[in-house]
Amino acid sequence: MAGFDRYENILRLFSEQRSSWTVADISAALDTSTSTIYRTVRELVGARLLESTVESHYRLGPAFVEFEHLIRVTDPLIRSGAVFLDPLVEQAGIPATAVLARLYGDTVMCVAEARSPRFKKSTSYERGRPMPILKGATSKAILAGLTGRKRSKLFASISAPEGVAREELLRELESIRKVGISVTRGEVDKGLMGIAAPVRNDGLGINASLSFIISDADFSEELRPRLFSLLASHSRLIENYMEDAYQDISRRSGGGVGASAE
Repeated sequence: MAGFDRYENILRLFSEQRSSWTVADISAALDTSTSTIYRTVRELVGARLLESTVESHYRLGPAFVEFEHLIRVTDPLIRSGAVFLDPLVEQAGIPATAVLARLYGDTVMCVAEARSPRFKKSTSYERGRPMPILKGATSKAILAGLTGRKRSKLFASISAPEGVAREELLRELESIRKVGISVTRGEVDKGLMGIAAPVRNDGLGINASLSFIISDADFSEELRPRLFSLLASHSRLIENYMEDAYQDISRRSGGGVGASAE
């Protein structure tokens, strides 16, 4: 391992299924000498990215909580979620979850969400959880909003899952781009429906989407214009808000905040 990879490879081992590791276990998992792993783990502990627990185990450290707070108050997209998602869920008029998600490498990640008290279904879209890029309205709305060059570069790095025809997907994305709304049923979670609109800010390097996730049984054609209009209008509001939020953050930091890049 060299450079930043030696830190990332260790941190990527931690998961919901296994939240603590010993140096010996990390060494075996990464096929790297125990002495090298020990030095790297010691450095990660010093940076508070890991912390020691009992019986020589290590878990993720409190630095992640500090960074999580920082990103909540400085990231324009996440800040917009705190402003718009709760009112959006109320205006939906049916039980729903509103999801704000962004492109995250070759996946899509929810960065903010709001849930109607009446929406009892569980969804796979949880804040901070990477999701497939080629399935679901949330992901497809993001893909439809990408420039052709960026989309082609992304497609070159991923493999289409079984049953997904690339040409058919491209036609679907072109239709979403023209209409401004993506609709899917059961592609991610059985019995649930996704309705999403692209959210973009090229200057900030943000490619995202705004979604309703609802029970398929709750949807009716009478609701379609209302939900589509809410998503279309709020996606534009979020795009404008992000620009204003970025300018506000930049002013308060003395102009030292840089635009993110995908």
